[in-house]
Amino acid sequence: MTKKITSLLLILIILSFSMFSFAATKDELNAEKKDLQNKIDEAEDRIDDIEGEVDGVLDEINKINAEISEKQDAISNLNYELKTLNSEISTLEAKLKEEQVKYDGQYESLKARMVAQYKMGKVSYLDVLLNSKSLSDFISRYYVIEKVAEYDTKLLDQIEKQKITIETSKKSVEAKKNEVSEKQSKLKIEEIALSNRRTNKNKMVSQLNEEQKKLQDEIDANNKALEQKENELRELARQESMSTSGGHVYKGGKLEWPAPDYTRISSPFGYRGSAATGGVGTAYHRGVDLASAKGSRVLAAEAGVVMKTNMSCPHNYASKCGCGGTLGNYIMISHGGGLVTLYGHCTSVDVSVGQSVSRGQQIGTVGSTGNSTGYHLHFATIANGSYVNPMNYFN
Repeated sequence: MTKKITSLLLILIILSFSMFSFAATKDELNAEKKDLQNKIDEAEDRIDDIEGEVDGVLDEINKINAEISEKQDAISNLNYELKTLNSEISTLEAKLKEEQVKYDGQYESLKARMVAQYKMGKVSYLDVLLNSKSLSDFISRYYVIEKVAEYDTKLLDQIEKQKITIETSKKSVEAKKNEVSEKQSKLKIEEIALSNRRTNKNKMVSQLNEEQKKLQDEIDANNKALEQKENELRELARQESMSTSGGHVYKGGKLEWPAPDYTRISSPFGYRGSAATGGVGTAYHRGVDLASAKGSRVLAAEAGVVMKTNMSCPHNYASKCGCGGTLGNYIMISHGGGLVTLYGHCTSVDVSVGQSVSRGQQIGTVGSTGNSTGYHLHFATIANGSYVNPMNYFN
């Protein structure tokens, strides 16, 4: 009798130790999952920040490009203006040269006449009279001499004034040319400064894109590790469902609909858009989302024993937290026969681990905890450690 009691106690101690080790292993895996999910969430948040920064920098680059374009347009206009001014200066210089030639020729003619007159001595009325054939010839000759001298003097004055006007115009155009050249130089300096700013901004975009790539690689690695932890947990769930179902053994048949007050299936089982493509959660959805009002009833789909719960998520609104491995507050029930059901994103959890529940019993209420964008129940079925389409258990 004593030996039997001792053997029974030894078996109980071994079973208790195994259960403790099993629970510890499961808790450790869940803790690792939570840590990985937190890292993924942080990396995704940083990627969102980077995308915002990139958009901001690209806006700045577009503004800089617009400014550079304006500067280049202004420089082109100034180049055209300089070309016009240079053409004006060339025309003025040609006119000035032409007037100078006229002046020099007229001046040389005047000098020649003056030299001739000097050599001949002073021309008097008597000289003109004595050399004239008649009175009319005398008047004519004297008149011509007077008019030639008068014409030479006026022409020289006119040419001199024209030269002064041309010189003044030339100086004015030169001044304008210098002013335009200064503006052009200033604009070129500003353009170079803007180009340098654009280069720096482009480098910043490249650095941000490189950081984004590294973060995405980190996310991919963590998702792979998360998947590994999930596989390990599913195996543990499979083992637990075979041994801890409170005497219940699911042998097939239709399950109870877990969200009787649902309005629609907002996301089916299987592949869907990931967060990176505008969706929510993972690209492969491991359950069905049943959209319901906040606080709506959540029912046990079949009789069984509560194998795990999480009630620590306070984010009961559309959010993106890693609580409960992104499921927020959730419940897992073992029904025996290798079947486990999971109820995620709950507002409240009304059962505890180890508690036996009956089919159709209320076990919690609908919420939006964890990684969720609205009030709904995430319902999943795990058969022998693998997620399967829950709809197979209803119709």
